[in-house]
Amino acid sequence: MPRYYVTIQVDFSGHIEADNQEDAEQKAWSSWGDTMDNDLTYDGVNDIEVALDDAAYCEEHEEYDCAYCEEEDE
Repeated sequence: MPRYYVTIQVDFSGHIEADNQEDAEQKAWSSWGDTMDNDLTYDGVNDIEVALDDAAYCEEHEEYDCAYCEEEDE
């Protein structure tokens, strides 16, 4: 079975009380989470990227670290 490297970009948003924009940015680093008691909460998936991890995958034999190809190399 093929293996894929997946990257997901998730958005968190909400309101933060701060003295200025820089202070709000600093507070944002620790104000996010998956529960409603956090200032910033899950807002949605922004992007998903999927790439075949082809460094170890042999498409010809549809397996990883292909023993068939290793035998051919010897």
